[in-house]
Amino acid sequence: MFSLRINIHNQHVIMRYLIYLILISFLVSCSKKDENTSKSTETEKTVAVQEPTPELQLEVVNPSTPSPELKFEISGNNAVIVRYTGTAENFIIPDEIEGIPVTEIRARAFENCSSLKSITIGGNVTTIGKWAFSGCTGITSIEIPEKVESIGNLAFDKCSALESINVSENNDSYSSEEGVLYDSGKTKIVQCPLGKSGDLNVARGVKYIDDFAFRSCTKINTINLTDEVLMVGNGAFSGCSSLSTVYLPNSITSIGQMAFYKCENLTDIKIPSKVKSIGAQTFSGSGLRSVQFSSGITSISKGAFFDCKGLASVTIPESVKSIGRGAFSRCANLESVTFLGDAPSASSDAFAGTSPTIYYTAGTEGWSEQFSGLNTEETPSQP
Repeated sequence: MFSLRINIHNQHVIMRYLIYLILISFLVSCSKKDENTSKSTETEKTVAVQEPTPELQLEVVNPSTPSPELKFEISGNNAVIVRYTGTAENFIIPDEIEGIPVTEIRARAFENCSSLKSITIGGNVTTIGKWAFSGCTGITSIEIPEKVESIGNLAFDKCSALESINVSENNDSYSSEEGVLYDSGKTKIVQCPLGKSGDLNVARGVKYIDDFAFRSCTKINTINLTDEVLMVGNGAFSGCSSLSTVYLPNSITSIGQMAFYKCENLTDIKIPSKVKSIGAQTFSGSGLRSVQFSSGITSISKGAFFDCKGLASVTIPESVKSIGRGAFSRCANLESVTFLGDAPSASSDAFAGTSPTIYYTAGTEGWSEQFSGLNTEETPSQP
C-alpha cells in the first residue's frame, strides 16, 4: 500500500515537471518570434530611410538629356538634331547631348514649327541644313553663333515674321548688316529675312546675289544693286510680289533661272548688256509690260516670259539665235513681236497660247510666211 502511494506521488511530480517544461518552451519560442519581428521591422525602416527622395532623384537627372519631342542621332563624336516636334514658344538647342557636342541641324529639322517665337542655336553647331527652320512663322530674329560654317539654301524659307539674321562677330564664315545675312567678306548676299520691308540698298562690295537670297520677300518694294554686282542667282527675287522697281547694273553678266519669277508688280526691266542668255522662267508670271533687251543677248530660254500677261509688244535684237519652248507662251495680250535680225531657231510652241503678229526686218534671212506657227510680215529696214 505504501509502495503504491509513493509511485503515485512520483507520477504527480513528474507530470508537474513536464508541464513546467512545456510552458517554458512555449515562452522561449514566443520570445524569439517577438525578437525576429522586431528585427524585421527595424530592417524595413532602415531601407525606407535609405530610399532617395524625389528631390534627390531630380538632382541626378542629366541636364543635357533632350525632351521626347527632340529627335537626334549620335554619329561618332557628333550629335545631330534630326527633328523637333514640340509646341514650345521658346527653345534652346543644347551645346551637348549625352556629353556629345551638337554640331548639325539637319534639313527640315524645325520645319513648320509655327509655335516657336524664339530659338537659340547651340554654340557647337557648325552646319544648318536646307529648310532647317522653314515655316517657323513666329520667329522675328535669329542669332548665328561663331562656329557655324555652312547654312543651306532656304534655311529660313517661309519665316514670314523674321526681320533680322544676326551673326556673331567671331564667325569666320558669315557676317550680317542691318539684319541681312552675308558671307564673311560681304561679297555675297546669302539671305534677306522675309520680314524686311520698304526699300533695300545692297551693300557696296557685293558681287553675288545668292540663289533664293530674296525669295518671297513680299514686303520689299525697291532693290538697289550697285555697279559691282556680277551675278544674280537662281530664284534670287522669286515671289517678291511687292517689288516694283529693280535696277540691274551693266556689271551683271548672268541672271539665273526663275530669278524674278512671280514678281507680280514688276512692270519694267532693262537687261544689262553683258548678259548673254535669259534663263528658264526668269520672268515667268511677272507683271512686266515692257522689256528692253541688250544687243548682247543670244538666247531666250524655255518659259523665260511665260504667262507675262502685261506684255503687249516685244523687240528681239539681231543677236538672238535661239528661243526656247514656251518662252512667250500664255502672254495673253502680246500683239506684236519684232525681230531685227535673221530668223533664230525657235520651238514650235515658243508662243503657244498667244497669237501675236511676227514682224521681221527687210533684208534679213531665214524668214517665211510663218514662224513658230504664227503669221509673219516684213517691215522696212531700220536706218
